[in-house]
Amino acid sequence: MAQAERKSEPMSDAVEFGANRLASLMEMQRELLDTLEKIQRDRLARTMEETKVASELVAKMTSARSIPEIMTIYQEWIAKHAEMFAEDSRKFMDDSQKIANTTVRLLSGGGGGAGT
Repeated sequence: MAQAERKSEPMSDAVEFGANRLASLMEMQRELLDTLEKIQRDRLARTMEETKVASELVAKMTSARSIPEIMTIYQEWIAKHAEMFAEDSRKFMDDSQKIANTTVRLLSGGGGGAGT
C-alpha cells in the first residue's frame, strides 16, 4: 500500500506541474490577446483621427480664397501629418516591444501567471 502511494505521488506532482504550466501559458496568451486588442482599438482611434484631419483639410481647401492660403493650409496639414507619423512610429515600437516580450515569455515558459 505504501508503495502504491509513492507511485501516485510523482504522478500527482506531474499533474500539478502540468496544470500550473497550462494555467501560466493561458495567462500569457490572454495577456498577448489583450495587448493585440488594445493595439487594434488604438489603430481604429488613429484611423478615425486621420479621417477627421483629412476632412478638415478638404473643408479648409474648399473655403480657401487664394494660392498663399492654400499653401498655408497644406503646410499645416503636412506638419500635422508629420507629427502623427512620429507618434505612430513611437507607438509601433512600443507595441512591438510588448508583443515581443509577451511572446518570449510564452515561448520560454517563464514569466508571471499561475506557474510561478
